[in-house]
Amino acid sequence: MSNERKLYQKFKDKIHKADSKCFWYKIPDFSIGGKRPFDGFLLMNGVPFAIEFKSKEGSLTYYQAYQLTSFINAGGESMVFSDGENMDEFIEKIKKIAYKPTDGIN
Repeated sequence: MSNERKLYQKFKDKIHKADSKCFWYKIPDFSIGGKRPFDGFLLMNGVPFAIEFKSKEGSLTYYQAYQLTSFINAGGESMVFSDGENMDEFIEKIKKIAYKPTDGIN
């Protein structure tokens, strides 16, 4: 199992414990052609997140950076988790964004 796959599995196990109502979808790996824009899509408290996992050796490709930026420009949030970071702290960052208090302005 690759390091990125291990990171994904760890995230999958912890995210539903952090918020049982969230929706997580891992974008399948393509075996023939095509590029995956990022590793997965998370919806937490109505806030969409594009999430990419990177091993210590890995870095974002130009295509991934473009797709993550496009996701932000469309109103979503993008997060990159790098191996070596604390997974619990990463999930807390996500929760702070998803559950930030509103100021009542529409």
